[in-house]
Parts: sequence; C-alpha cells; structure tokens
Amino acid sequence: MITEALSFMLFSTIEAFAWVSLCMAIFRFKTSDYVYKILLVTLFMNLQSFILRNELSLSYLVPVINILFIAYLFTTIVRVSFIGSLTISAVGMASFALIQWLIATLFFGSMEAVETSVEYGYLVQLLSAIIVIPLGFFLYKFGYGFSYDFERFRLKHERLIVISSILTFLIIVTTVLYLKEIWSVIILLTVSLMFFLRYAVQKEREM
Repeated sequence: MITEALSFMLFSTIEAFAWVSLCMAIFRFKTSDYVYKILLVTLFMNLQSFILRNELSLSYLVPVINILFIAYLFTTIVRVSFIGSLTISAVGMASFALIQWLIATLFFGSMEAVETSVEYGYLVQLLSAIIVIPLGFFLYKFGYGFSYDFERFRLKHERLIVISSILTFLIIVTTVLYLKEIWSVIILLTVSLMFFLRYAVQKEREM
C-alpha cells in the first residue's frame, strides 16, 4: 500500500508539473517563476486524487478538482483573469492529453492497452513529462505560443467572484465527502483551498 501510494504520488506529480508547464508555455508564462508553488499545488491535488480513486464511487470528482486547482493556480497566484485561467487549463489539458494519446499509441498500440497495466500508466506519465517539460522550455525560450491579453475578460468584482467560487466549491465537495466520512480529503481540500484564498485576498499586482 505504501509503495503504491508513493509510486502514484511520484509519477502523478511529475505528470501534473509537466501539464502546468505546458499550460504556461503555450500562453507565454515563465514556469521557473512559480516552481515551488506549482509543486505544492500539484502535491495537494494528487494526495486528494489518490484517496478519491480508491473510493470508486467518488472517482468522478478527480477531474473536476484537478481542473479547478489548476485554474485557481493561474487565477490567484499567476494573476490571470478567471475566464483566462479556465481557458489556459482547458487548452493545456487538451494539448497534454493529445501528447499522452500519441505516446500511448506509438509505444503500446492504444490508450486502452495502457489502462490495463499500472506500470504502463506510470511509463506514459514519465515519457509525457520527458517530452513536455523540454518542449515547454523550447516554446518559451524561442517565443512561441500565444501572448493573449486575458485582462480584456476580467470580470467586474472578479476577486470577490473568485473567493466566492472557492468557498462554494469547498462547501459542495466537503458536503459530499462528509456524507462518505472521508475526513482525510476534507482536511486536505480545506488546507489546499485556504492556500488559494490567501493569494486571492491579496491586492492585485500593479499592472
């Protein structure tokens, strides 16, 4: 069990870091400015994912939590507009999923074949990171990607909206987890979202 947990956390964190670095590279953000914050967010995210995946009836929460965690990372820490953060997360996830599909198809024949083996899954996660992290560095270094002005889509009273959405998300998911008596995830989720709230309530950077 311990070995399984450690393996899951190691490869999932490597994968998640690669995903975020690709998101940043595509939209011209410098990953190295946020390394430890990305690692902390992905650590919280993957701890919750590991526990929820063992609760089969709650596995559907994992993609929702992952998307929102990355969106909150861009909104509260990188200071992108909320709509922009959701766009960056979605585009980055689609691009990363395409790369993983290509790797799975080239090396194992299909994604379905990968899903039959834990070891194949870890290998795909590792190969994805080996490809994506240098790719992100290349894109940023040579000026490729989209320098899109997401400030155009910043909502009125956006900070209040973001804080409200974090608290709403916390209440809804905590209620579901409370009914299942999964206290470990409730604690992790609360700590994680408090981390985002800390940045959300800070004054916006001077533009």
